[in-house]
Amino acid sequence: MNGIANAGHDRRESGTSDRGTAPAAYWPGAWALLALVVLAACGDSSRPRVADPLAPGPHPVGVTSVTLHDDTRDRSLLTEVWYPAAESVRGLPPSPITDFVPPSFAPLLAGSTVPLVAVRDAPLASGGPFPLVAFSHGNGGVRWQNTFQVERLASHGFVVVAPDHTGNTLFDLGQDPHTQQNRPLDIQFLYDQFTGFAAEPGNRFEGWADAGKKFGMTGHSLGAFTSLTVASNDIRVGAALPMAAPGPVSRSYSAPTFLMLATEDKTIGLQLNEAIRSVYQVLPGARFLTEVIDAGHYSFTIACLTGSGLGDGDGCGDGTRYADGSRFVFTPAEMVWELVDGSSVALFGRYLNGVEAYEETLVTPVSPTIERLTADPTHGQMLLVAATR
Repeated sequence: MNGIANAGHDRRESGTSDRGTAPAAYWPGAWALLALVVLAACGDSSRPRVADPLAPGPHPVGVTSVTLHDDTRDRSLLTEVWYPAAESVRGLPPSPITDFVPPSFAPLLAGSTVPLVAVRDAPLASGGPFPLVAFSHGNGGVRWQNTFQVERLASHGFVVVAPDHTGNTLFDLGQDPHTQQNRPLDIQFLYDQFTGFAAEPGNRFEGWADAGKKFGMTGHSLGAFTSLTVASNDIRVGAALPMAAPGPVSRSYSAPTFLMLATEDKTIGLQLNEAIRSVYQVLPGARFLTEVIDAGHYSFTIACLTGSGLGDGDGCGDGTRYADGSRFVFTPAEMVWELVDGSSVALFGRYLNGVEAYEETLVTPVSPTIERLTADPTHGQMLLVAATR
């Protein structure tokens, strides 16, 4: 889950707002949630109810593993898939965290307190196909490093695919000298595979992924760089949520994007945090940037609750402030998770499923005591108006 040390202002402006100081046009978080409930309950009773993006969704969650081979690159990808599951598995025991690792590594997770809900190999929920989202792990990370985020998305009706980027995981780090080139191709390969599977009669994943909708993209650290690279090169990406790293923005970039950074990130440092802010400035469409106060690099992952010691001093436990070198306690990871979860569901729900009510969540504080947000959901619309004048 390491960073990308070699990857290569006042942000209030017209059409933007800061989450910590939302203007009167944007209601505080509690009122925004109430508004979603009221909007869902009123009007045409035949309209589907809008699920609260800040809470678990209506579906139980399933998880399954599959190894796929890209013949073009002669490259195999161990891939985890989280998905909305059938009601019949509600309340069943979740797959333990040790199911994600080889047996020889299981003792390293003996002290884990990571909460999990996904039931292994559960049947798919009815009502599919479902929108497809990909998750990309960090440098030296693992496909399951953000279980809280992918499980939350699955509970809201998304199929989430997450590969181990071969040669760049915790277990084989350094074995792929071309990882920055291979990672985006891994994700595009999965997009192709799962949309193909969805239309293939008798395939294990028949009817799972909705090929008629744009895809979602999210990732952490080098996975954030991967997310921006994929969104820069693949017009099928309809929304992206990169965490804790900058990345490229091409001339053809069009995906609404929600950037996240940790103010006390010791892995990528202040310079790359500033680069994330610069990415926000050049994004051409709907754009959001949240800065999580007193969070570190690993606050966006499950590291702090694995019992492994990974993330200590950079998101877990105590840290040293950049500003004055004083000691402080990092923001609890679970608080950061709630921010990530709510923003993920709202972003992909808004831009993949077209749920306009979720825009209120995207411009309203989820946790105003620990975040600062610049939100510009109409940026792309203003550019379009200017271009047609």
